[in-house]
Amino acid sequence: MKSATWTITTVALLLLALCAACKTPQKAKIRTNTGNLTAPQLLEKGTRELKRRKWEDGRNTLKLIEEFLPSSEEFPAAKLLIADSYFYANKYSHPEAEVEYQSFLNFFPGHPRREYVLYRIALCRFASIENGERDQAATLRAIEAFNFLLQDSPGTPYATDARAKLNQCWRRLAEHELAVGIFYVNSYHFSAAETRLKSMLETYPEHSDRERAYYYLGEALRRKYPSLELFDQEFRAYLEAINKKEEDTLTQEEKKNWTDILNAFIKTEVDKYTEEAKSYYLRLVESYPASSWAGRARDRLLEIGQVRVTEDLDG
Repeated sequence: MKSATWTITTVALLLLALCAACKTPQKAKIRTNTGNLTAPQLLEKGTRELKRRKWEDGRNTLKLIEEFLPSSEEFPAAKLLIADSYFYANKYSHPEAEVEYQSFLNFFPGHPRREYVLYRIALCRFASIENGERDQAATLRAIEAFNFLLQDSPGTPYATDARAKLNQCWRRLAEHELAVGIFYVNSYHFSAAETRLKSMLETYPEHSDRERAYYYLGEALRRKYPSLELFDQEFRAYLEAINKKEEDTLTQEEKKNWTDILNAFIKTEVDKYTEEAKSYYLRLVESYPASSWAGRARDRLLEIGQVRVTEDLDG
C-alpha cells in the first residue's frame, strides 16, 4: 500500500516538474524575443518611436506585443497604433493601413474607438481615388465606407467631414462621366456621348459641371446622324408598305421613291437633333451667361441659325 502511494506521489511530482520545465522555456523564449520588456514597456517604446516618425521601428516594436503578448491589456492599443503607423507614413501605405484597421475591427468589433477606425478605413479608400479620367472603383469603395460610418455611427464627430468627402466623391464620379462623354464626342461616337451625358445630369444633378455638360450635349446632338438601325427600320417599313421583301426586287420607280423617303427621313431626324442641340446651347447661355462655354454656345446658335436670339445673344 505504501509502495502504491509512493508511486502515485512520484508520478505527480514528475508531471509537475515536466509542466514547469515546459512553461519555463516558453516564458524565457518570450522574454528573449521581447528583449525582456513587458507589454507596457513595449507599448511606451513603440509609441515613442512613432512620435519620432520612425515608422518601421515603432511598428516592429509594437508587433512584438501582437505576436508574443496578445493577451495583454496593451494589445488593442498596440494593434491600433500599427494601423496608424501605416496611415501616417505616406499615401502609398494606405492599402496596408486599411488592412490593419479592418484586422483591428475583426479582433475588437465593439471597441470604444470603432468610429475612429471606420473613419480611417474610409479615409484610406478616399486617398486612393483616381482623377476623373481614370477608373472610379476606389471612389465607389470610399462612398461605401463613408456611408457605412454614417449608418453605423450616426452621431459620430466625423460626420461633417464624412459628408463633405462624400460630396467630393460624387463630384469625382460626375467628372468621370463627363470625361467619358467628351471623349465620345471627340471620337465621333455622338449617340454614346448623348446617352452618357444625359445620364450624368440625371444621376448627379447636384455635382455635375453643367456648363461643359450642356455644351458637349449640344455638340453631340448637333453632329449626330441617324443610326444604321434606324435606316434599316425605315427601309423595312417601306418594303412592307409596298408589299416587297427584298431590295433587289425593287423597280426603278420604287428605288427613286425610297431615295426620296430616305432623304426626308434623314432631314427630319437631323432637324430633331438640331432642335434639341439648340435647347442645350440656350440653357448654357441663359444659366451661365458669363461663362466661356456660353460664348462658344452663342457661336453655335448663330452658326445653326437660331431663331430665338435674345438681346443677350445679340449683345
